[in-house]
Amino acid sequence: MTGKPKGDGGTYPQQNAILLKVTQAMAKRSVAALPRNYELFHAALSGRNSTLTRDMAALGTYPDQAMLDQLGIKHHLPGFVTLAADTVRVDTARSISALSQSLDKDIGKKQGFAEILRAFIARLEADPVVGMSDFADEARCLRDAAAIFERQERASIERMDETLAELGRLHDDAETLRRALTRDPVTGLANRLAFSARLFTLYEERNPATGSALALVTVEGLRAMGERHGQAVADRALKKLASLFRKSVKKNDFVARLSADEFAFLFHDASADNAVAIAGRIRAAVEALRFALPERAFTPQSLSLAAGIAVSGAATGSTDLLAQAELALQAARAAGRPDALVFSAAIGSRTGKIYTPHAA
Repeated sequence: MTGKPKGDGGTYPQQNAILLKVTQAMAKRSVAALPRNYELFHAALSGRNSTLTRDMAALGTYPDQAMLDQLGIKHHLPGFVTLAADTVRVDTARSISALSQSLDKDIGKKQGFAEILRAFIARLEADPVVGMSDFADEARCLRDAAAIFERQERASIERMDETLAELGRLHDDAETLRRALTRDPVTGLANRLAFSARLFTLYEERNPATGSALALVTVEGLRAMGERHGQAVADRALKKLASLFRKSVKKNDFVARLSADEFAFLFHDASADNAVAIAGRIRAAVEALRFALPERAFTPQSLSLAAGIAVSGAATGSTDLLAQAELALQAARAAGRPDALVFSAAIGSRTGKIYTPHAA
């Protein structure tokens, strides 16, 4: 993580108040002190999700763990995704097993009908002049068998359709869980987990010599906005910023939210100069935005960006690239004004500890 200047929210009274409220609410309801329960109560009591707040109140005074887990899964909270994934995995295995058993039965029924057909054909071949009454009896049995087989086939097709529909639902659930794991719930941007995976593949799929640049940016003033005017105000600003960031990058570029006020941009086929220019344009666009504040309709707030940039060709791997960008961001913020700086040996030597390249 990059350092944060004291002037931009060195204390977090609102966050501390919410944490205290969460702890007290859990103790009052005799809720187990599990990390996922803290996450659920924090999300419900922070005011970010009014639907979750209402659902939590509807659970009553002493909700059991199963009720809490069901609520966390319903609202796709990251701490509950593993539980939901286990449920999807079990349901998928059960559906596939049922489908396999159904197919085995159907194969047996088809083989049985085929045996009746083979017996009828063998009877005709062995006795071409079989009597009409005998032939009629054989044909009647074959007709009855065919009718039973037809009904069984229709039932089999219906079961197959139902199973395929269930598998489709499970696939959708799995995709929803994947998004919950890799997407920031406020902005819809990729989160730190998705960013780490993307950064790692940069040195597997691409030749760093072709040129990629990582820009870590901090939205200056955003943290203080949330502390002074409430998280709901900061969340509205984040949504506005996310929309701007999406429009500011190319289709094959990547943007993620890493923490409360920190974002990462991965520019493909971009030099250090290109990245500085892009960061400058994004900063200008952010500074042009105006954010309405409660009871300050005529004095909206503006924000700005500080950016630290590192290029893939100068790093030994993904870990090294991230470390260089973090050091550059620290240097940019320490300058006291919004700026974009590219990592250099000079920046590395000015840090409190000696910079050492990391392997990916």
